Parts: sequence; structure tokens; C-alpha cells
Amino acid sequence: MSRASTLLLALLILNALLGTLCLVVGRGERRSAALRLWGWGVLLYSAGILVTIPPLIPLGLRKVIGNGMICLAAILTAEAIVRNTGVRLSRRWTTAAFIAAMIPIVATHLSAKPLVLIDFIAPTVLSNLMFLIAAIVLLRHPIAEARSASRFVAALTIYTVAIWTLRAVWIMTSVGATNDRDRADLAIALFAIAQIVAAVATTLGLLWIEVRKMEAALRRLADTDALTALPNRRATVARFAEEAARAARHDLSLALVVFDIDHFKRVNDTYGHLAGDAALRHVAKVLAEEKRATDVVGRIGGEEFVVILTEEDAEGATSAANRLREAVAAAPLAAGGAVFSLTLSGGIGVVPNDGGDWDAVFAAADRRLYAAKEGGRNRVEGPSQILLPASGEKVPR
Repeated sequence: MSRASTLLLALLILNALLGTLCLVVGRGERRSAALRLWGWGVLLYSAGILVTIPPLIPLGLRKVIGNGMICLAAILTAEAIVRNTGVRLSRRWTTAAFIAAMIPIVATHLSAKPLVLIDFIAPTVLSNLMFLIAAIVLLRHPIAEARSASRFVAALTIYTVAIWTLRAVWIMTSVGATNDRDRADLAIALFAIAQIVAAVATTLGLLWIEVRKMEAALRRLADTDALTALPNRRATVARFAEEAARAARHDLSLALVVFDIDHFKRVNDTYGHLAGDAALRHVAKVLAEEKRATDVVGRIGGEEFVVILTEEDAEGATSAANRLREAVAAAPLAAGGAVFSLTLSGGIGVVPNDGGDWDAVFAAADRRLYAAKEGGRNRVEGPSQILLPASGEKVPR
């Protein structure tokens, strides 16, 4: 067995292992289409190499079938590289490219004296085209959760194109117009080594992307309220700490509004708990749509929402909070077989007047919220109003 055949066999075995690994991981809980496509692509590539080796099959037939599988593998792996970006390769154009690559391969093996160069050049041109497109897509549309990994895979894709191009040039200059396969042995062997490096590194890069996506999904799960899709208490407190630190550095004001849905228990008792869930989602949607782009809305539990108003003093926060309250009151909800309106009561805490951390500012806003409840509901109490004592009797919500 020549050195080229030995290294090609090693490449075949490695790709079979990598492809199987990707299929197993891609069919797990993550259900990664990119890994599945990559797995099938490298397995098909290995099968294509395997088909071209055994002498029992007629040369022309095994070259046509093997190179056809290699061409199809290039399309699948390129699709795998771009899959996480949301971009899809055109099925019509990839089919046309595949047919264009196969025509010269079939034609040369139907002739009396087939040219071995065609078997190298046609799949290389198709593979380079597919991988260049994949690299451009990945660089223009990097995966938000995995930008570094995206650049890594794009660089490897360009590296693979460079290796394939050098291989084709080397074979063309070494073999020329002859069919001396021995003269191409060294080029094939070196290409196999480079391809082993590319296959392993790109597989690791795609796995890196999946890990980053999984981490991002876990962070979203940990920081998101499942019912309303708003930031939960943990994420809201963390965001408040960030904004409070920024306000302290730049000597800015920061306000926190605590909203509570009025008579929420009555909604559940009258229309049912599904209507109560719909009411929570409805309020979350209105607040999220009506807030400024720089503000943050979160649900911190039950029927209680908070709005972090950046760069707002007490007067501005009171105006903004009343605007949000009025927007909710003006948006009726159809749920539980009825159409009804919801109102909010709110209390405002301001940094630095009421303190600089969550506990102090939230406590001030919460006391003012109870003052708004006692004052008749569907209103906002700001710092200018008299606060109820922190230990005072709480008003039913």
C-alpha cells in the first residue's frame, strides 16, 4: 500500500469516527441539524474515498460513484457550516453545481482515454465554491452566541479551500497532461494530512458553537420568566446593579418602578387561572412595547412587575410610570370568555435619593406602591408623596 493510500485510509477512519460522533451528539437532546449535516457529510466523504480504492470495481464506475459522493459531501458540510446562521444554501443552485461537477467526470470516464486530472479538479472546484460561500456567510452572519467560534470555523473553512487549491495546483503541475498516478502520490499524501487537521479542527469548532449556544440557552432559561418571557427577579436585580453602578460613575439618576396588577385575585376567581396567566402576559406585553429602548421591564413574582428607568429623576420617572399605567388601562384583554381592562398601581424609588442598592430602592418603591393601593389603586406614588411606614399594615392587593 502506498503512502497516499495509507493516509487516505487513515483519513477515512478518522472521518468515520468524527461523523459518527457528530451524528450521536446531533441526535441527542440538542437536536443539532448542523452537527447531523456535518456528520453525514464527513461519512459520505469517507465512503466516497472508500469506493475509489478497491480494484474489484471497474475504474470508471468507482471514480464516478466515489467522486459523486465526495461532491455531495461538500454540499452537505457547507450546509452544516452555515446552518446555525439561519441562512440556507439554495437547493436549486447546489443541485446545478453538483451536476456541473459531475458532467466532466462522467464524460472523461466514458471516453477511451480518461484524464485523471478531471477526477481531482472537478470535485475540488465544487468543494471550493461551497466552502467559500459558507465562509462568507459565516463571516457576514456570525452566530450571536458564538462569535469567536464562528470566526474560528470560518478561518478553518478558508484554510480548507487553500489546501484544496494548493493540492489541485500541485497535481496539475506534477502530473501535467499525463495519467502518471505515481507522480501524484506525494501530493495526495500531504493533502490527506492537511485534511485530517482540517476535519478534526472544524468538527471541534462546530462543537464549540454548540457549547456556546447551549450556554446561552441555559443563561436565558435562568434569567427569563417562563410565563411572560420577561427577565425574572434574578436577571432584573442583576441589571439594576449594573445600571446603578453606571449611574454612580457618571453622576446620573436612576429610577425603579414597582407595578402591581389591581385586584388580580378577582381576575383568577372570576375568569379562571388561565385568564390570570393571559392577564400577566398581556401586562408584560404592553409594558415591554411602551417602555423606552433603554429601559428594562421584569417580572419579579406573582402579579408584580418592575421597570428600571435609566437616567430619570423623580419627576421624569413619575411621568413615565403614569404613561405606562395608562397604556395598560387603555388596552382591554379578551380572556376567560370576556373582555375586561386591567389597571396597575405603582410605586417609585430613585437612585441616589432612596439609596444606591436594590434592597433600599426596592423597599422605598414597595412602600409607595402600598400607598398607591391605599390611595385608591390605578395610580402611581412617587418620592414626593408621603410614605407608609415600613412596618405598617399592608393593603390587600
